[in-house]
Amino acid sequence: MARCSVMLVLFVALSTCGLAASSRVAPAGFPAFTWDTLPVFWHAWGPQPFNKTTLEFISRFPLATIEKGMSSETNPRHTAAEEKIIAAAKQIKEHNASTRVLFYLNTQMDWEMYDLHNYCLQHKELMWLYDSRKQPVEIRNEKIFDMSKPEVRQTWMNVLLHAHQSGFIDGAFLDKADDPSVGQRRHVFKYVNDTKYNAFEQGHRTLMSEINSTFGPEFLSVGNGKDYDALTGRMFEHFMVNGSHNATTYADIAILQHEATYPHIAEVHIEPCTPATFNTTLAGYLIGAGQYAYYGCTNGFSLDTGWLHWFSEYSKKLGEPLSLAKPISAAGGFCAESKNNHHQSWYTKNEFWELVTDTAAVMQGSRHALSAWVENFLMRNPGTAAPVLGRVYKSGTCVTLDFGSTPPASCIAWADGTHTGSTTDCLHKA
Repeated sequence: MARCSVMLVLFVALSTCGLAASSRVAPAGFPAFTWDTLPVFWHAWGPQPFNKTTLEFISRFPLATIEKGMSSETNPRHTAAEEKIIAAAKQIKEHNASTRVLFYLNTQMDWEMYDLHNYCLQHKELMWLYDSRKQPVEIRNEKIFDMSKPEVRQTWMNVLLHAHQSGFIDGAFLDKADDPSVGQRRHVFKYVNDTKYNAFEQGHRTLMSEINSTFGPEFLSVGNGKDYDALTGRMFEHFMVNGSHNATTYADIAILQHEATYPHIAEVHIEPCTPATFNTTLAGYLIGAGQYAYYGCTNGFSLDTGWLHWFSEYSKKLGEPLSLAKPISAAGGFCAESKNNHHQSWYTKNEFWELVTDTAAVMQGSRHALSAWVENFLMRNPGTAAPVLGRVYKSGTCVTLDFGSTPPASCIAWADGTHTGSTTDCLHKA
């Protein structure tokens, strides 16, 4: 722990950057953002074109992604996803022109519902990645684009160009934007030699830069699972999924906190969405969120998995956070003290949390790498003191997250006197 004093200095500098970022003017093209109530996003598909009720609901969100299965039950069934997504975007824009609409496109998997897939069928040797056995590589039975080839990247890019030229698409949601994991390298890419695999991985990264250079900074590009300087944001698809020692939870909150220093759009998604996961992850979101971070809790990405449900917490008063989340001496009593502006006396020092937040910046938002680092650190230092984090918002809403248990014990004491959390983990604290 000798380097902690150095890390503390760096952490203070990063904290200052985070607070400065939270007050930046929104870049051109970014979705609307306000701290007045909980910032939320929408991301789904429906089997038929949206009806009026659904469109009225979607219009409540500043940011919406239309998924690949959109209008899959309309003719031509299970194909022509490109035109169906554009048609749905047109519906949304005509209902609320200010909602920013993203076009779903996977950066690795050749989904069969796209017309792009029909092109791939006619040009298999060009478009798909093949292994040393001359077999196409697959993820969940879907072929993989060979992004090592410039012509493949351009063919893929043409899909986005066509969508953007419609005038109804503001950007793209880039699924599987993260690099293949170690597990995928061992299984999915098992028979791909290192030279080919490295070229594929580099081509995939190059694609992210080419999106930026092709469309410019006003085109929203949200990658699923990883930060890229060239993209305008990322999704946390399974925010705060707990590994041993809360390693992933530590990583996700620290990375989310760091997102505001870009600034980046951060879509914070929770799945599965149960009362328990909602309570804990909403607290985790409020602990780590910066400007342009949006929350969503569902059980998938179709309309019937929760994307037509509005939690009462979404309408509660919030106000800007008064600071970044800080370690506190204990959760119980902190929120009660915060109502009387006595919360400052609760702030304390936790060297481990300082190390985590600093390492999140160094690793540029790599969730896998940071989770592994946290888990390894805790295994080597079993006596590490688990932090209790607290954060207060301008409305008086107060949040605590106690890492002394797995998952962390959470409490949100809202300004209106209500609470989100269990009786034992929340109500007695305020």
